Amino acid sequence: MVALVINFLFASACFLLASSHRNGRNVDTSLFAHAYASESMPQQSRPNPLSHHYDDRPLAPPFPNGSCGGTVVTLPRRDLFPGQSDENLLFINPFSSLENVVLPPRDVKVWLPKEYHSSEYRNERFPILYCHDGQNAMEDAASWTGSSWRLIGALTRLSERKMLHTDTPPIVVCIPCGEGDFLPGISRRHSEYGDYTHPVSKAHSDFMATKLHPFITSRFRVKDGPEHTSSIGSSLGGQASLQLVLRYPKIFGGAACLSPCFQPGTIAAAMANLASNDEVSAYINGSGMNLFSKQIESKTSSLDKGQSADPISLRSKKIYIDNGGDADDTRVPLFDAMDHFTLNDKFWNPGYWWLDTSLQPMIDTMRWTFDQGGVKHIYEKFPGGRHNERAW
Repeated sequence: MVALVINFLFASACFLLASSHRNGRNVDTSLFAHAYASESMPQQSRPNPLSHHYDDRPLAPPFPNGSCGGTVVTLPRRDLFPGQSDENLLFINPFSSLENVVLPPRDVKVWLPKEYHSSEYRNERFPILYCHDGQNAMEDAASWTGSSWRLIGALTRLSERKMLHTDTPPIVVCIPCGEGDFLPGISRRHSEYGDYTHPVSKAHSDFMATKLHPFITSRFRVKDGPEHTSSIGSSLGGQASLQLVLRYPKIFGGAACLSPCFQPGTIAAAMANLASNDEVSAYINGSGMNLFSKQIESKTSSLDKGQSADPISLRSKKIYIDNGGDADDTRVPLFDAMDHFTLNDKFWNPGYWWLDTSLQPMIDTMRWTFDQGGVKHIYEKFPGGRHNERAW
């Protein structure tokens, strides 16, 4: 299974390692030995433990904080949201598109790995990883809880050990969520990352695919195609990441969903992606034992012959899901003192001890949908893991 994780997206192992921070547990690096021997990784690219270049430091959280020798470029809101200069909706042109009305302007930060500006890679192009709640991904001090994912630190550690499926880390596009309320009592973030049928979540996906992605590809040396373009998010951000794959499969080829908050419309959209209306009706009427049996049979026969799955289908995508919460005899502690030792004034970080457990039924439903539809995906369960940035 770990071999699959190593090859997930283009920096797959970082998602397992980032999420392993949930319990502060160490990751046994010997687990990756099987991945090194994988047929999908050329012999010359596998790290040699006997080489003097081999880094034998423990590959375990906490990972380094900050940019880790890379460069952070700020894309100003005026370039991403032309015609808008204020976050207050009262100053937004009411006759502009729905996307412009409901998505307040914001700066976006892009992390470029140190290889991007090195002479060795001056002619190389880099994969792209879009990160929802990007303000929480890199710097502890910038995170709203005082602890970040340290995603950049995880990518850097993996790259140092030649454990990524690519020669270099991806560039990471950190998109902050909307702040405040869209309407009184209605969170902007909950709207932007909301259910599949929510018009604001669609506007967010549209912005990512039709505005931000072209902006990135026109200004940075990046690889083209969904196999080089993925997204990652936590909680509702995990749902938003999967929605990008569903809505724009020709652009996005992978989604990492950490403690995802899947809602009914998104699960229904995944079902619709995998089955025709006739098969859905047959299942509802009780005349079919397996919702997607016919399509699984046809797709499997094609894949057995070495053919690729339909690029529109979820079967052709790389999907990772994890969560913590109660499991068997392990319970999420009501209080974890480490949640309150932070590098800024957000010492109130509660840890959301109940949330991963309450999200489990919808995660199980989404995984059942994937299993029924023949969608290969990776799922990791971290018993006792909390629902916060320090855990992710």
